[in-house]
Amino acid sequence: MAEKKSINLVISNNQYSEKLIPTGQTYKRVLILEDNIEVTTEGFLYNKGKSMYITYDEVADGGLENTKTIVKLEGEDKLQIRRYGKDDGAGMMDMRLEEGVLNITRYVIPTGNLEMEIYTNKIENSLDEDGFGKISADYKIKMEPYVNLRNKLEIEVKPC
Repeated sequence: MAEKKSINLVISNNQYSEKLIPTGQTYKRVLILEDNIEVTTEGFLYNKGKSMYITYDEVADGGLENTKTIVKLEGEDKLQIRRYGKDDGAGMMDMRLEEGVLNITRYVIPTGNLEMEIYTNKIENSLDEDGFGKISADYKIKMEPYVNLRNKLEIEVKPC
């Protein structure tokens, strides 16, 4: 395992609902912005085997204090995001993103678990050999009957 490197992170996530708009005899899919989150934090970057890892502590004002997130990048088109740490398990998840693949996982809330379906449209990785640059993912999350949203996640990795 390579040495851990201190990094700065800018993490943004836009969530969209989708609406079909009639255009003559067909429909056009339109994205409507529902939520936008941007967080700047510090973390660590390291390589293990053929994978690159980014770790950081969630910010306290996001409701996920005492929670750690690990992002694992495998090759160009596979991303795993694991969140854990609260005593009650709230916010815990293990989300796998792979282009063109539907993954089913669970999201832990204080009152129980929710089944979460994740379909990944696209992953883009523009990290350089030092691990700096951007990773972006376009994916849909479905948690019946509560959530059916399209997400556009971007993680920018900068040197400290």
